[in-house]
Amino acid sequence: MEFDESQDIRELVRAYYGETLQGSDDLKTDACCCTTATPPKYVLDVMDEIEDDIMMHFYGCGSPIPPALAGATVLDLGCGTGRDVYLCSKLVGPAGRVIGVDMTEQQLAFARRYEARQMERFGFAQSNVEFHQGFIEDLAAIGIEDDSVDVVISNCVINLSPFKDQVFAEIARVLKPGGELYFSDIFSDRRVPPKFYDDPVLRGECLSGALYLEDFRRILAKHGINAFYDVETSELHVGDFQIATKLGCIGFASHTVRAIKCDLEDREENYGQVATYLGTMPENKRYFDLTDRVRLIKGKPVAISGNMAAMLSASRYAPHFEITGDRTHHVGAYDFARAQEALALKRAKAKVGLQELEEANRALGIEPFDQRVHDKDLLRSAPALSTMQVNVCYRCNLACTHCYLECGPRRTEAMSRETMEDVLAAFVAGGFKTLDVTGGSPEMNPHLEWFVHEASQVAEEVIVRSNLAILDLPEYRHFMGVYAENGVHVVTSLPYFNEKGCAEQRGRNVFDRIVKAMRQLNELGYGTDPRLKLDVAYNVSGPFLPPDQRELEEYYAFELEREQGVKFDNLYAFNNYALGRFANHLKYEGKFDYYLDLLSENYNAAVVARMMCRSQVNVDWDGRLYDCEVNHVLGLPITEEALAQGATKEAGHREMNGGIAFEGEVPDETLCERAQEKKPRGKVSDAA
Repeated sequence: MEFDESQDIRELVRAYYGETLQGSDDLKTDACCCTTATPPKYVLDVMDEIEDDIMMHFYGCGSPIPPALAGATVLDLGCGTGRDVYLCSKLVGPAGRVIGVDMTEQQLAFARRYEARQMERFGFAQSNVEFHQGFIEDLAAIGIEDDSVDVVISNCVINLSPFKDQVFAEIARVLKPGGELYFSDIFSDRRVPPKFYDDPVLRGECLSGALYLEDFRRILAKHGINAFYDVETSELHVGDFQIATKLGCIGFASHTVRAIKCDLEDREENYGQVATYLGTMPENKRYFDLTDRVRLIKGKPVAISGNMAAMLSASRYAPHFEITGDRTHHVGAYDFARAQEALALKRAKAKVGLQELEEANRALGIEPFDQRVHDKDLLRSAPALSTMQVNVCYRCNLACTHCYLECGPRRTEAMSRETMEDVLAAFVAGGFKTLDVTGGSPEMNPHLEWFVHEASQVAEEVIVRSNLAILDLPEYRHFMGVYAENGVHVVTSLPYFNEKGCAEQRGRNVFDRIVKAMRQLNELGYGTDPRLKLDVAYNVSGPFLPPDQRELEEYYAFELEREQGVKFDNLYAFNNYALGRFANHLKYEGKFDYYLDLLSENYNAAVVARMMCRSQVNVDWDGRLYDCEVNHVLGLPITEEALAQGATKEAGHREMNGGIAFEGEVPDETLCERAQEKKPRGKVSDAA
């Protein structure tokens, strides 16, 4: 490789660093020594073992020495007086190797002068460093082979080269697959005009050769490295007024950059992948800074991009991380903050609550529900409450993605027999007609059979919302007979009419178990006997609206009878609430705001009068009362003013049954009787 052009620039640089500068104090700006950040501790510890003379003659703009170097082959481009070569020498250890390349003989002679002394200080029997005079644009000329280097470092030198494209071509050539480029240099916020290229001071001070960041990205991509990360950035303020006047509005900064030679995309994409640092790098067992924004703390999962996962997996860092997930499911462009929020929700370290919903609605400009309703009487209870919905437990054999109550096998909350007795008494006292039993899986409450039998004696209708899959388990199969014997109206959620569609929301093999239970219920008369109703509920599984209910019912009925030989009575199609696991799913997919907007845009004033919360009360497993299940999840209980304090009190099943003393002393009036009046309800979330 021949370099006939720009030899004058090389001579300028060679003269500036070989003759003009005798130490870092001779620099006119701090561009070549501008970093304000303290080097990492593992570097500082080794600095104590470096000769003072070497430290004094150091020119650089960062600390481009990454961790996990033991046994590695490191190449330092523009090694100068050898400071970083010797730092790496100690870190790679006797089994490693460090190669320093520089075109200035005076600098190399200075570095070689201390080689034996540094090896003695490190306690190495043999030297593990070598210095070569040559051009960083032509590493083949000094014998550096293809795919032979683990790490390439450079400290404020690449900007000095007039042939940057060749520099990065050589770097890509010599790096092993999974090898790392980790360097500090001066970058500009716009292209430096060519008229400054041959200015000896601007060139020597690392300014006129500064790379525009976008051009740097393009050059790397040209040579097969599609992504890089800033690890550290320091703004540069030119102190010399003559130089500052000459440069005008061009902005400069020192960047420490990391890039890995591996298969990468040209932008950061999100596949839901997660990295956990194992704390096994000896240099820093507490954390690892992948970028200037992404710190991986030992034992703490962090949501990362597909490129980050590829870099960690392909490089020498791989043994130090646990990477979960692959690229099979793409959820859009990677945004660090949103990805961490989605991960926290997924791991149940956070949840979408009332405050977040209200903030999201305000940010989207969605008008509050109570302002949209023109007939304000519709914001109050119906003249008579007809339905009491009872959550008998949160335990469930499934953990469905649409469940905003977040029920599952590990939940332990369950209504006691005593509370059930109070609920039945309140049901009668309040003149309710329908008892709607839900969960969780109601069958997992040990008192359900007794509760259903007693409820059927006092209620015009008893509904049990069952996932039906649980009835395939031996200990719960008898409930099919219990339901038929007591004339229970059975409702089950069926998100699709085949296994593939159902599995995404309810889990694998659940569809077959539901269909099996439906067949057995059909044999008992469900779906055919008018007295034994079997209904299907359809909840959307993503950020879309349900189809027309009548058309969907006809389609389900046709497909299920034709393919599975089962029948049902009615299908009800519902939107879902942006709460619980469903909200987590929307956040993960980046569709939370979109779904809120969709619901708002499709607001239907005609159905407000028939909203279930106007004619029902929801009883939680511990007896607390809510307008509906949604307000239950949002933590909005029905309240009454406490007599003496003027504060609010959560109403519970005991008050509902035995009465509350209200202002004006009406001790014989029960809450159920009072609930029949038109009274203000708790605030309903816009998302509901």
